[in-house]
Amino acid sequence: MRLLLTTQPIYSHLVPALVPLAHVARAAGHEVAVATAASMADELARHGVAHLPLPNVPGQVELRSDPRLAERFGLPQQLMAPGRRSVDPAVWRQIARAYAGPIAGHFAADLLDVAGRWRPDVIVREPAEYGGYLTAERLDIPHATLDISPFAALDLPVVVDALDEQRVALGLPSTADPWHPHRHLRAGLIPEAFYPPSLRPVGGRYYRPPTPTDDAPMDPWYADLPADRPLVLASLGSLVLSLPGIPDVLPLVVAALGELPCTAVVSLGGYAELTERIGTVPENVRLTPFVPQRTLLPACDLFLTHAGFNSTGEAVAAGVPMVAVPAVADQPPNARRIAELGLGLRLDIDDLSVARIADACRQVLTEPAYRWRVRALQRQLLANPGFERLVADLAELAVLARPVEPARRVSPLR
Repeated sequence: MRLLLTTQPIYSHLVPALVPLAHVARAAGHEVAVATAASMADELARHGVAHLPLPNVPGQVELRSDPRLAERFGLPQQLMAPGRRSVDPAVWRQIARAYAGPIAGHFAADLLDVAGRWRPDVIVREPAEYGGYLTAERLDIPHATLDISPFAALDLPVVVDALDEQRVALGLPSTADPWHPHRHLRAGLIPEAFYPPSLRPVGGRYYRPPTPTDDAPMDPWYADLPADRPLVLASLGSLVLSLPGIPDVLPLVVAALGELPCTAVVSLGGYAELTERIGTVPENVRLTPFVPQRTLLPACDLFLTHAGFNSTGEAVAAGVPMVAVPAVADQPPNARRIAELGLGLRLDIDDLSVARIADACRQVLTEPAYRWRVRALQRQLLANPGFERLVADLAELAVLARPVEPARRVSPLR
């Protein structure tokens, strides 16, 4: 099988799930490549994954730094309303339509040329990338969604018209079916119970991502953290901390954790300069520019998180309860689901205080039911088939879609 993976040129969309899928598929003897913007070349090379660059697809830095380019693709110039840290839902709907409309069409234009030469049997995309879906439909080959964002499905009714416009531009019929992009296979990476019933399509299957094996060992100072109190990890993510107003949350988080009988590690998301904005750091809190999150989480008692899906999934895999402080994209619905399932508590990022953060963390740390419920979901995840099964399911899609050759006529023996 020739397996082509497509993704927006964003680290968190590529590395946590698509790269492991590429490695598992290649180990099973399949040929695999990732098609995305040229800006991801170094990252893919670092992971040893073949890259099919799309020369006219802009990187995220270009889209965020060039107002004219953003306007060309229908992206808003401003995410946050004045005085708020969360994104207005109307602004997010505009972003979703841009990714399913002009950005998807631009992506598909390059991808059709690349795929025409590379000749994939199956295309697998992540849910923010629609060009792979359009290309597979145009080439009449199966496609699947590696569901790194379960609540991205909430955007499907919002974007169906924009996506149908791109279908018509490629000579495809419109569908008016919001679920059409998932019609072959939607591969969930968290147990089905995390999905609300309305977001569980017929074509959904659920898998267990592989345990990372290439993470570097933690710095020795992590091993020397005190053993007489719970360990709390706090991380708001690198992308979120780059947004206006979000770094102002860090001083509140640090002060709140300083009031608790715990040891806390607070990640600065790669922005070491944010230390200057925090001021006095309590004795029980350790700041670090970057934290090996997947490695450290299994040793933690609480995770204060922005509730991005990668972080949420990693917490479930580690069996760690959460306090969620969502800001953008799928983070608010992820946080709501965390609270609905009793995996932790959700806080409003526009109404934070030191007291609210400390009270939420104290409640989750002291009430064992939060951990019990996360551990139950963790067991469901452990019972799901691994990526080897996903690769086999993709190979089966390829076989089922392959045209049957007519039997050769054999002359009768004389």
